[in-house]
Amino acid sequence: MELEEQQTNSRALMALIFGILSIVLFLLPIGGIIFALLGIVLGFIGRRETRANLEKGSGLALAGIICGIIGLLIPAAMAVLAFFFFSGQLPV
Repeated sequence: MELEEQQTNSRALMALIFGILSIVLFLLPIGGIIFALLGIVLGFIGRRETRANLEKGSGLALAGIICGIIGLLIPAAMAVLAFFFFSGQLPV
């Protein structure tokens, strides 16, 4: 009798990859944001599929969502800091 090994959800794995890429490539004008959005969307899809199909990878999907959100927050924070820096209104 062979044990059937659960497969890891591919969308959950791709969510993690895109989430990590969004953090690493946050200086690219559009690429980092696109990777972050892909990580978030694929993460939610992957989490739903892992629950429905009893697959492995729910944690990978969650990590992809978290990394995607961080990948969106880093450029946003840098934009706010750049605005204050170049407008001469840095809070001291």
